[in-house]
Formats: sequence, C-alpha cells, structure tokens
Amino acid sequence: MLKSHLKPFEKAQDLMKVYRAAFEKVKYLKDYDEKILAFNEVINYCASSKICVEEDSLKRNQVLFWTYNNIGDIFLEKNNSEINNENYVYALQYYQNAIEFLNSATEKKNILEKISHIYLELQDEKSWRKALEQIAMLEDDDMKRQAFVNLANTTDDIKLQSQYLENALNYVIYENVSFLEKCKNTLYICERLLSIYEQTNSASDYDRIKMLQKNTLGLLN
Repeated sequence: MLKSHLKPFEKAQDLMKVYRAAFEKVKYLKDYDEKILAFNEVINYCASSKICVEEDSLKRNQVLFWTYNNIGDIFLEKNNSEINNENYVYALQYYQNAIEFLNSATEKKNILEKISHIYLELQDEKSWRKALEQIAMLEDDDMKRQAFVNLANTTDDIKLQSQYLENALNYVIYENVSFLEKCKNTLYICERLLSIYEQTNSASDYDRIKMLQKNTLGLLN
C-alpha cells in the first residue's frame, strides 16, 4: 500500500476542502437526510485517514466541530417537520461528538444550550439540569454568582437549592460590583440558606452561615 506523503497541515487543508464542498452542496439540498449524508462525507474522509484520525491540529478540530455541530442542527431542523424523539437522540449524539473538538468556552456553551433544550423537550430533568450546571460553570467568575442563584430558582428541591446557593456564595467576591452590593448579595444568599438549613435541621451548616451573616452585617456598620 502506498503511504501518504501529505504532512498533517496539508491533510488538514484537504479536510477543509472536503468540508467546504459539503457546505456548498448542502446549500442546494432540501432533503434533510441528503444534507446529513453530505456532511458525513467530511467525517468519513477523516476516518479513512490515519493521519487525520491521529492529528490534533486547531484546523482539523475546528472542521470536525463545524461538521458535527451542523449535523446536530440538521436533526433539530428535521424534527420540526418530522416530530420524532429519534431525531433528538441523533442530535444529542452529534452535539456530544462536537464537544470533543471544541476550542473555546463560548462554543461549548452554545452546544450545551442546545443539548439542554433537547433534554427539556425529552423531559429528562436530570440530564437537563446537568447541562445547565455545566453552562453555569462556563460563565466568567464574575457571572457565576448570578448563574447559580438562577439555577437555585429552577427547582423546588431544597437540597439542590442549597448546593446551588453555596456555589453562588463562593463567587460573590468575583463580581464586578461595589463592596456594598457584594455584601447585599451575600446577605441575600445567607437568608435563603438559613431558611433551608433550618428546615433540614442542619445545625452545623446553619451555624456556619449564621456566622457569615453576622460578619457581613458587621462590615456594613
């Protein structure tokens, strides 16, 4: 068998050409399955090349991310006209594959938002919530306090509420707000946690948060 003399960069360039050809082809296709097959040509091209499979370049990863993400999007579009949970399952598979080739937190957040939407449609609350938690952790540190407070507001489970609020408490210090606002945010979270720990008879946690509340109030005097 003849060995390929293409260098990894050249192979990535070829992969990009295959992707562009598939992208242009899909523009003129109306059948969803044909669109999926067109983008799968990109995946098959890479899978058939040992160099492409083992390569870990930014260009190769970006092309594969675009490809898997696009196929996931097509399955979602397909579900709009052919409502079938199987389309959601396939979309999830391709989005999960796309995540493996991500280069940025922004891209991962966008994919996770799509994934969370699918789990919500499938009424899989556990997986939906896990996706939301991952999204919250991808926020910048100065936004995580609000993200976890918002998560706490999505559930009636007080154990989950306490977990989210404790996480929120860890990120108050990073917010780009005044010292007074940080104290107010801390006190707000403390009030909610004290109510929960009183209900659950969690004495040590109650005492810990009570002390934090007292110390924070002391800073305001």
